[in-house]
Amino acid sequence: MRSAAALAALALVAACATTVPPAAVPAPPGYLAQEQVVRIAAALAGPAPPAAPAPPVEPGTDRWWLAIAHAELRPPEAAQHFDCALGTRLAARPRPALNRLMTRLLVDAAALTREAAKRHGPSPRPIARDPDLQPCQRITPAERDSPSWPAAGAVAGSLYGEVFAALAPDRAEQARRIGREIGASRVICRMNSEQDIRSGEQGARRLYPLISASPEFRADLETARAEVAAARREGLASPSCAAERRALGVRPDAD
Repeated sequence: MRSAAALAALALVAACATTVPPAAVPAPPGYLAQEQVVRIAAALAGPAPPAAPAPPVEPGTDRWWLAIAHAELRPPEAAQHFDCALGTRLAARPRPALNRLMTRLLVDAAALTREAAKRHGPSPRPIARDPDLQPCQRITPAERDSPSWPAAGAVAGSLYGEVFAALAPDRAEQARRIGREIGASRVICRMNSEQDIRSGEQGARRLYPLISASPEFRADLETARAEVAAARREGLASPSCAAERRALGVRPDAD
């Protein structure tokens, strides 16, 4: 039952990804018990009335293309979002411990998103309120009509930012910045509003202290830490870093 719930939760977040490969193995469970997730969901303020949309990022710009990449939240591909922050190429070799760590975080992020949306009722996505908006990815009618609040990408991105900050403390600021940008990308993609992102980040801030107290998380973190350290020693760099810096307006010496 728990594996089935984990798979269902994982599918909720993965629905907004750019590709959907078949699952080779059952997803592991999240780190938190259901009652812990329910308490956090209950503490989140509900969605606010729709506000004026943020100035759009135009399709075809560097930031638009980065938002398309950020739509992939599942490991191992999602680990690549942090390549430039850490100065490595995390997907160059298999990192099973890092993959497991991120997958379990994603399950917890999806569980919170599902529970919060269920408690507070439907909140239409920007692309549902305005059918003329162009999303940055292919979506199904069900995805268009799925709840916008809280932003699952912001929950997952913030959790990833925190865990990579813990895995590479000397790059903590850069890792957390990318975590926030993953959430911001969902606004650029017209899938969420700014308020959805803020609520998702708030949910992640409540989730992470509980997750980090889990003995299973601490064990997975230490194993993944060794993999990340090994990746950084490999001396590889991502060729996409120049494009990422351009998209985010970051100077080369700022990293």
